[in-house]
Amino acid sequence: MSADALPATRTPAAATAVDAGLYLIVVLSGIAGLGYQMAWSRMLAVSLGHEIVAVLAVVAAFFTGLALGAFVLNDIVRRSARPQLWYAALEFLIGGWALLLVLLIPHYNQWMPLLVGAEPGAVRQWALAFGSTLLLLLPATAAMGATLPAVERVCAGLRQRSDRVAGLYACNTFGAVLGTLLATFALVPALGLATTMMLFAAVNILCGVAVILAFANAAAALPAAPVPVAQPPLAGGGHRRLLWCLFISGFLGLGYEVLVVRVVSQVLENTAYTFAAVLSVYLLGSALGAGCYQRFWAGRHLDRGPWSQLLSRLVAATALTCLLGIAALWLSDSVYRAVLGLLGPGTGAAVAAELSVAAVVFLLPTLCMGALFSHLAQRAMRSTGLGVALGVNTLGAALAPLCFGVLLLPAVGAKVALALVAAAYLLLLPPAPPRVWLPALAPAAAALALVIAPLQLRFIATPAGSELLAYEDGVMAAVAVIADGSGHRHLKVNNHFTMGGTASRFSDHRQSHIPLLLHGAPESALYLGLGTGITFDAARYYPQLRATGVELIPEMLPLLGYFDAGPGAGTWPTPPRLLSADARRFIVSSDAQYDVIIAEIFHPSRDGAGSLYTQEHFSVIKSRLAPGGLFCQWLPLFQLDLHTLRTIVRTFLQVFPGAQMHLGHFSLQQPILCLVGSREPRTYQSNWLLNRVRDPALQQQLVQMRLNSDFALFGGFLGGGEALADFVGSGPLNTDDWPLVTFSAPDFVYADPEPAAVRLLQLVDALDDRRGTLLAGLAGERDFSRRLHDYWRARDTFLRAGVDVRPGEDIRRLVAQTREPLLAALRLSSDFTPAYRSLIGMAQALHQVDRRAAYELLTDLDAASPGDDFARRLRRQLYGN
Repeated sequence: MSADALPATRTPAAATAVDAGLYLIVVLSGIAGLGYQMAWSRMLAVSLGHEIVAVLAVVAAFFTGLALGAFVLNDIVRRSARPQLWYAALEFLIGGWALLLVLLIPHYNQWMPLLVGAEPGAVRQWALAFGSTLLLLLPATAAMGATLPAVERVCAGLRQRSDRVAGLYACNTFGAVLGTLLATFALVPALGLATTMMLFAAVNILCGVAVILAFANAAAALPAAPVPVAQPPLAGGGHRRLLWCLFISGFLGLGYEVLVVRVVSQVLENTAYTFAAVLSVYLLGSALGAGCYQRFWAGRHLDRGPWSQLLSRLVAATALTCLLGIAALWLSDSVYRAVLGLLGPGTGAAVAAELSVAAVVFLLPTLCMGALFSHLAQRAMRSTGLGVALGVNTLGAALAPLCFGVLLLPAVGAKVALALVAAAYLLLLPPAPPRVWLPALAPAAAALALVIAPLQLRFIATPAGSELLAYEDGVMAAVAVIADGSGHRHLKVNNHFTMGGTASRFSDHRQSHIPLLLHGAPESALYLGLGTGITFDAARYYPQLRATGVELIPEMLPLLGYFDAGPGAGTWPTPPRLLSADARRFIVSSDAQYDVIIAEIFHPSRDGAGSLYTQEHFSVIKSRLAPGGLFCQWLPLFQLDLHTLRTIVRTFLQVFPGAQMHLGHFSLQQPILCLVGSREPRTYQSNWLLNRVRDPALQQQLVQMRLNSDFALFGGFLGGGEALADFVGSGPLNTDDWPLVTFSAPDFVYADPEPAAVRLLQLVDALDDRRGTLLAGLAGERDFSRRLHDYWRARDTFLRAGVDVRPGEDIRRLVAQTREPLLAALRLSSDFTPAYRSLIGMAQALHQVDRRAAYELLTDLDAASPGDDFARRLRRQLYGN
């Protein structure tokens, strides 16, 4: 509706229609604003990394840009007679700059890691990440910061009153809720980041056009906003105190969010959907609080006395609800499990459970925060303008992540830090008689009780008989070392991700040995991801090897000693180099080349891990391989569905078309896959290990790891490039712009998947027909080639035999179920010792309960593999013949 079509005195219906149109525009603008933030944070993490310094620098830069825009354009917009044109221009600028960023950010991501360097100091990394991000986003973020003041001026011109701040803020924040959900759950997974940004840019341009068309003349006759008039002064500091309250409220509000998100990360799954769910509830509460203020209090209580009384009540309510939210954190795990139990497995159910947890801890506090901000902003805009009020509040929010997440949390712990946030809200109380302060006594007493209560705000699952050996609530994560009843130690991150332990030393060491042995003579190796450090520890058995390890979570490095790993464990011929850094940023910024690069098992569903499986990342790794070098990407098949596996392998093949896939071991419960890539196709020949492994300590280690023969090393080969290409087929790639793995992997975590053994056999069967060969095809290798192919057939038979076997089954039933398949595997290949060892173990156990059956099993085993006399000697030992 065009404003010049409205009569001077509009009917209530016409006024309502105009208001509705304006509010819709504000909602759409909010959708785009938070959508940008979600997209930009993912795009910039590619080059700046996921270290907490870089992550918080991006957040601070975003909020600082908003604050600068609100400050700088405050007076200009307030005094303009045509604020609608300013608003349209701001929307056009946001949309135009967003479109330009689609082109700029990829170039930024190429040169920024080189500028930061491989091992920057914390101050240098913060300064470069903050400064460059601020400048890169500033045209858009500054314009965003000024949109709410501009649209408030348009609304004031239409209504001839300026009491709509809370309503506009509520609409804009509700739009932010929708933008968060749309970007994360729909647009980015379906379209990618660049296309999503283009759609949001179109929304901004649409908002600008709509304002020009609908409200072109609505404020044409308005005079500029009047010079600030004297307000009834606030006791104890006047307007300066009011701005101080706005700053503190922004600082504490975002500080509460930072701390609570860190705590609930020990309960929720921490996927790409988790943060979106939590953030949407936080924003929804703020929107509801502002909406309630607009409905019940806007335009009222403007005199000093009533205004201060309402402020006191809102401050006390915010502090008290924060304390209630903190108390609810102890119930968050129960809430999460209860909702999951009610709804069952699945992505929808898991997201609903995460939303429920977020609602319990966030909804009431943020509702009060939204009303409190509206009360302060409504008052401040009459003197300083909405832009200054908004800028001061946003500036406080910009400082919160650094102060609370990096400084306060590690220093005092989550519980005390949160109690301090709740208590600090009482600093906003106006100087007033004691009767005005009475509502604040309850939250003050509760905060004090919380600090001194002997309770720990941590979630560590410790089964019966286990012991918590170490716990670190650091800047990146909550890390714990747990000893189980059998004495084995496990490393847990945020109580969800078990990063290995002493019980998996056999598997972890093999993850180092297999790629190093496949290279043959490595002199340098880079490990991307350390976890317990056990995989990295195997590098010390290679006398000529210079090993470098990179771990994102700094809290893990001091804990390596609990797992007998790291520089202090054993003897290292060459001292290793360990550092805490983001793997992607490190590999891009370093120009060093390595004979072997090993990418540890990354939990694909964890937010951020998907970027370690992108085409761009694999390409950079390829450029860091020395001549003859190879790259090994380990994949946890027990944490992947075949759809996501195909996406990763398809992307890997795009960079390494001659790739190979190997099994890390023959476990059916937790199968792991090794994707091997190199610049040139790799082939092998017989006596590979004999001609290359001469160090006695390494030889002894390989015997313990069952890698002391060519058949043991090459026996895990599943398929080469052609077989893998047939398996994955055609389809999209996982790229920085379209992070498919980030959004598909969580479906597996949220679901109730089939056993990993089933997926492993599906993979083996799919690769069987076109497996290919590892050998060079030399004339003298025909016998070895035949035996190796027989070994692979025996291996596949062995794997199929164990699919339906359950640990702890009765030995008679186990023998009846697996005896013939294992004997068949041995008849296919007498070199396949895993089947032989399994049958020997079963015969020894069976001897305790059925001597005759054990005798028959040993006899059949000796007949199936006459070249190995252990079964014959064991039978003679047990039975005398």
